[in-house]
Amino acid sequence: MKKTCLIILFIITSILGVNAQQSIISDIDSVLLNKYINLAVQNYPLKKAADATLDKARIQKTIAAVGLLDMFNAGYFYSPTKNDALVIIPGGGSNGSSNIVTRGFQFGISMNLGNFLTKPAMIKSAKADYIIAQEQNKDFKNVLVNNVKGRYYAFLAARKMLELRALAASDLRGVFTNAQTQFKNNEVSIEVYTSTKNLLVEAEASNLSAEVDYLKAKNELEEIIGTRLENVR
Repeated sequence: MKKTCLIILFIITSILGVNAQQSIISDIDSVLLNKYINLAVQNYPLKKAADATLDKARIQKTIAAVGLLDMFNAGYFYSPTKNDALVIIPGGGSNGSSNIVTRGFQFGISMNLGNFLTKPAMIKSAKADYIIAQEQNKDFKNVLVNNVKGRYYAFLAARKMLELRALAASDLRGVFTNAQTQFKNNEVSIEVYTSTKNLLVEAEASNLSAEVDYLKAKNELEEIIGTRLENVR
């Protein structure tokens, strides 16, 4: 019986030891991770909103620059035939004015003083808004990239943990089956049988918990990249 107990203890210790030696670093796929990042940049709603904000700031900057022309007003007058226009000039012609004969186009330009004073400030403000939008977009992209990496690593860890918990549960099922058979044959005590059964129950519960954690990690990664992992090749 002591020998059987030692064997059971050795198996359980071996299972725990194998689990403790696992790592996810070898599971990291840099190519696949870059695909996830690119998908997140393309599909994540908040990134789309940040891009739209940047486009809006760019348009506003262009409108403000073109708005410089609002400072000036241009006009013209066209007279197709010879026309005597009276322009009042003191000391002029026979009736106290000078007769100026005009024909063709007459052009004129005026400047709006209010626009002249405000437009440069508006352009400077639009340029500042565009720079802010650029930096915010860059910052959001960096945050998004780190978020994708974090969720990817969490997914790998959850997947690895599920594999380990499933393996431990499977191994303990075999240990429990042997203990159950030996208990029926009076080869082990009820304490050994009960302990093995309790370990199996804990392993099964841990396996279920690992499944839930895996599904959550998978959903969180799929949420940020905008598609199911199975669709990414």
